[in-house]
Amino acid sequence: IVIVATANDAVAAVEAAATARPDVALLDVRMPGGGGVAARGIREVSPDTKIVALSAQFDRGSVVDMVRAGAIGYLIKGSAPGEIIAAIHGSVRGESNLSPEVTGKVMQELGRSLARAEELSTELVELNRMKTELVQILAHELFTPITTIHGTAATLAVSEGRLSGEDMRALAAGVERAARRLRRLVANIGAVVSLERESALPTQAIPLGSVLNDALGEFAATDEGAIDTQIPDELLVAEVWAHQELASRAFVLVTENALDFRDDAAVEVRAVGTDREIQLEVSDHGPGIPADQRDRIFELFTQVEWSSSRSHEGLGIGLYLAKRIMEAHGGWLDLRDHEGGGATFVLAFPRAVAAVTRA
Repeated sequence: IVIVATANDAVAAVEAAATARPDVALLDVRMPGGGGVAARGIREVSPDTKIVALSAQFDRGSVVDMVRAGAIGYLIKGSAPGEIIAAIHGSVRGESNLSPEVTGKVMQELGRSLARAEELSTELVELNRMKTELVQILAHELFTPITTIHGTAATLAVSEGRLSGEDMRALAAGVERAARRLRRLVANIGAVVSLERESALPTQAIPLGSVLNDALGEFAATDEGAIDTQIPDELLVAEVWAHQELASRAFVLVTENALDFRDDAAVEVRAVGTDREIQLEVSDHGPGIPADQRDRIFELFTQVEWSSSRSHEGLGIGLYLAKRIMEAHGGWLDLRDHEGGGATFVLAFPRAVAAVTRA
């Protein structure tokens, strides 16, 4: 073995390699300027040079950095001279060499990485399944209102004034319902995008009544009388810590679910205040949530059913999305039994006066 150059830092090591073009570069991973920097530089100016790293102890970050930089060997300082010489000769032949101390820990790391890779592979399969299911359901949900609008337009085109006023009103109501369904569908998709895009949900102090007014405004006149809202004035003016648009969306989603299952009785909206939060209670008088479905009611693509068919409109993301929105607010969404039958969903918003003390 002939030593053709030495260097005290990464810059000098790269310069020496560019001049000497050594077969092997033995690099201290903690050298000034960084062993990884030196290895990358040497590989660039002298591509045929093999890199062997030296370290005082095993450090996962250093091993990963040096391997990514092109190191073919990784030895612990204090290794027997014969082991270092054998590693140098082996590297010239293209053989990798790790100290026994490093090998065991690298194998452990490899085992953990393989286990994590299997988990990620399983998660990827599940994500692909969910994507396929979402596209299929989304196509169905879009097709239905579009068909209604298209059918109405076709009917009007050939009616030649033969439709009565009542017929016209019925057609207009159908188009309005279809348009409202499309609007809510787009709003729900937008809410999902907002949650994924925001690392931290931007919230501010907003009167509870403002959140409710925005949400109730999304329900058409056809729902008039279907929602019975009785909330004390002092709670309506009380401020909660919320994102205006998403907070209203959470209430809309829960209320839509209640309207779907209300069994012709009005959906009741009530509120209870504590020192730290305000709880909105949305109750229906429907059949309630079957016991075997209560644990999964907030899961993605879950719809409460009493038969094997999809008997209700929707993507099956409403309650899942509402729960995510409430948790992003620092609040919560829960299910309770409703006295007299049905279900009560409780949306809890942090009071702004309590939220200002949070870190």
